[in-house]
Amino acid sequence: MSRNLLLIALALACCFPAPALAWGETGHRLICQAAYDALSDKGKAFVKDTLALGEELDGNGKNDFASACLWPDSSRYEDYKGTYEQHFINIPRNAKSIDFARDCAALDCIAVGIQRNLTYLAMPASGKREKARKAAALRFLGHFIGDLHEPLHVSHGEDWGGNKIKVRWFDDETNLHAVWDTKIVEHAGLKYPESVAFIESIPMDPGTTNVLDWMRESFKLARTRAYAGVDDKPVKSGDVLGDDYFERSKPIVIEQIRKASVRLAWLIDKLAEGRLNTNILIE
Repeated sequence: MSRNLLLIALALACCFPAPALAWGETGHRLICQAAYDALSDKGKAFVKDTLALGEELDGNGKNDFASACLWPDSSRYEDYKGTYEQHFINIPRNAKSIDFARDCAALDCIAVGIQRNLTYLAMPASGKREKARKAAALRFLGHFIGDLHEPLHVSHGEDWGGNKIKVRWFDDETNLHAVWDTKIVEHAGLKYPESVAFIESIPMDPGTTNVLDWMRESFKLARTRAYAGVDDKPVKSGDVLGDDYFERSKPIVIEQIRKASVRLAWLIDKLAEGRLNTNILIE
């Protein structure tokens, strides 16, 4: 690449928001592995059979579920660019609640992404196109349920879910979104696969099985915890986040990872049984 082209490429890279990679690789792997381990025999067979259809998608039908759940973060920059907005939902800072007519007007947000892929997973797949679509749907579902439980994926559009709030995390220059995606997970010592047993040891049931309620839970946590400093004043660019913020946030992150795994397992088991109402947008 010539020097001029390199400069242009660097300039363009600075014009676009940093990617929102909820939970990073560690969190997503922990969620999907713990979900798989919690499945019924029928649910595990459903996952294995659907993963095998990946041969028709990208020639990879041998992925384990934990690895397959990482694929949506790379595919949204490649063959599935239209899924970028399905990793999150933006709610105005001055709004009191989620309003899908306002916040998902283009039908392009995480709720629609989850419903679309639940629907594809519930359909039989006979032809090559349907098989590839079903394989992709399982990968997307595992990833999107993880995203849904990261509070800053259900947060404010004005600051790009915290990406525009530049903070210092202990000695690191970063942003608030990255703190919740990866920094708290890393500082808590969570690793894959070493922490799978720890996550699975936490008692948890799905609680509400309404996916929109899961979204509202994350929105509340974004407002009351992620965006709020330990002094209850809003976190702003230039703030230093350290031990106090970490100690308050760590149990929330661990609980959200565990909730995501249990709820994902519940959804897949119901799909395998043919007993899931995939129209989550109708309450």
